[in-house]
Amino acid sequence: MRKFIYAALLLAGASQAQDFRALPLPSLRERPSYVQGANGQRWTSGQVDWYYNPINQPLNLSTSAVLNAIQNAAARWSGMCNITFVYRGMTSTLPNMYGDASTVEGANVFGWGVLQGEDASYSGLTKSWFVGDSYVDSDIMMNTLEPWTIDEVEAIMTHELGHAIGLMHSDQFASVMFADPYHSARYMRTLRGDDADGCASLYGAAATARSNRTLNWAEAAYPQYLSPSPSASGTFSGYYYRYYSGTNSYVGIRDGVAYFMGPDGVIQTLGALNTYYFNALLSGY
Repeated sequence: MRKFIYAALLLAGASQAQDFRALPLPSLRERPSYVQGANGQRWTSGQVDWYYNPINQPLNLSTSAVLNAIQNAAARWSGMCNITFVYRGMTSTLPNMYGDASTVEGANVFGWGVLQGEDASYSGLTKSWFVGDSYVDSDIMMNTLEPWTIDEVEAIMTHELGHAIGLMHSDQFASVMFADPYHSARYMRTLRGDDADGCASLYGAAATARSNRTLNWAEAAYPQYLSPSPSASGTFSGYYYRYYSGTNSYVGIRDGVAYFMGPDGVIQTLGALNTYYFNALLSGY
């Protein structure tokens, strides 16, 4: 379904088909994995500058909707660890899935195209190049041979961006980065505990990680109050919050305390965030 090529500019072969490949630059040696579900290479600056190429974009999708979906997916990872995604605009450059080291231009391009050979059955493919411990280029191609909805774009990009920041396939079934088999599009729009831990191992946990992990759990535990989900996180007047249009409700955290406001507009104090956070951990978030 989805595929990630993890490359570092010296060829590193894979013993089986993966949705990632890693290729180091010539004369540089790939470092072995040091945490579960992650490879040692990362963006040492903690920032991913990216461009979008709308060429070959499916006709049923608008460019603004695709950009919003990618940014939602990126925000999930930024909410868990200290990685920042900066959109730099449109480009005419295509995602470089099959070029060798001489074709690496150092621009991270996300876009569309036809995946080839053993990649053809995947919805998405990420190809990254690194030097030593540092990424220098990560491109993502969404496969135009597959049918697409905007929710599927968001889901696949959530998985592929995990590869683009340095995570490989997890051996934890609950993880969004698990791939045997891949989870559904709906499932992959919410990061789980192993995803958050892997991200934090590379970049350090974000200040908002505990809140996001708890809110992800709350959406699954209380869908009667928090729907539709997943919802994006935001900030307002000291609150880190999510809004749910289906129930006209808010849930938020401020100063380590959780709050809920329903359609009646009354803010209810739910108690210490940590109480709910440990429930989230026990539930795999």
